[in-house]
Amino acid sequence: MNISIKITNPSEAEELSQIQKAAFKPLYEKYHDEGNPFLRGPEDILRRLNKFNRYFTILYDDQVVGGVFYRLYGKRSPSHEIGAGEYYLARVYIHPDYQNKGIARNTVLLCEKEFPDAKFYYVDFPEDIEKNRRCYQSIGYCDTGDRICIEGAPTLAMFKKTVIGMFDPANVTLPMIYQVEKYELQECLDVIHQSFCTIAKQFGLTRENCPKHTSFIPLASLETQMNQDWYMYALYAGKKIIGYMSLSKEGDNTYELHNLAVLPEYQHNGFGKLLLNYAKDTVKALGGNTIKIGIIEENTVLKNWYIANEFVHIGTMKFDHLPFTCGYLEWKADKFPGCIGV
Repeated sequence: MNISIKITNPSEAEELSQIQKAAFKPLYEKYHDEGNPFLRGPEDILRRLNKFNRYFTILYDDQVVGGVFYRLYGKRSPSHEIGAGEYYLARVYIHPDYQNKGIARNTVLLCEKEFPDAKFYYVDFPEDIEKNRRCYQSIGYCDTGDRICIEGAPTLAMFKKTVIGMFDPANVTLPMIYQVEKYELQECLDVIHQSFCTIAKQFGLTRENCPKHTSFIPLASLETQMNQDWYMYALYAGKKIIGYMSLSKEGDNTYELHNLAVLPEYQHNGFGKLLLNYAKDTVKALGGNTIKIGIIEENTVLKNWYIANEFVHIGTMKFDHLPFTCGYLEWKADKFPGCIGV
């Protein structure tokens, strides 16, 4: 049996809603509660495909058999907010034809590999369903003793899982890109600093000989860029920001790419290319056709990476106040019309 997950695409909402109805129909017939997902349609799934949730499609031997979504922010119960390092497993459902095969259990374990900052997981379910209790207990959840009682609905038992051990960054395979909010700028800056710190060390750059290098930029720079309406994006593994990039408009059809960064422990997994392709898509969506970027010319590894990703080297320039040569590269959409599609 081959169980896998992928980020849910809006085009899957109708199919998933039908599976959801089939999966929750027995519970609705038993409890007749108005909050049962059996009563929800595809719009219920579509409204959860955003930065505040993570919705995954479940595949069994490459066939769609269910869905699962985690709430990252908001409430996990009528009286408890989801805190830092907490994830609420809001729903998991499997088509009746594929139930009792261990798919739900293994799906939850797969999802947990995508959340590096998780310290606690929460889930609730009707307290009289022993099958659910056994499933969650088998993967480390424990009964908190808390019960959620709402008139007209079954009593829900709240279970909690405490994360033990170190997280392996190599486990992350399904990060998401979203626009940055102001309160996230400090975390983005930390990502930039950590990513570019390795470059600074490699080329002997310090605050004394190169104070304006990216590895030393202050928070005020990002705040100014946001105030100037730059397009600023972060790469998220769960709630944790692991990558960043921004775009500024430099002409009618031209944008400049800035500070493309991935945390060192998440590098060499294709996430830089994911951000770069997203930048290309964004520029095309904005009506542009050109992306320019400046790098350290002596950084041949980075220069060759951009060239391998459809950029063309267009020149160099030397400045007296910089201890390196500036190299410039350019990407043209009309040269690669069929290359994008993140």
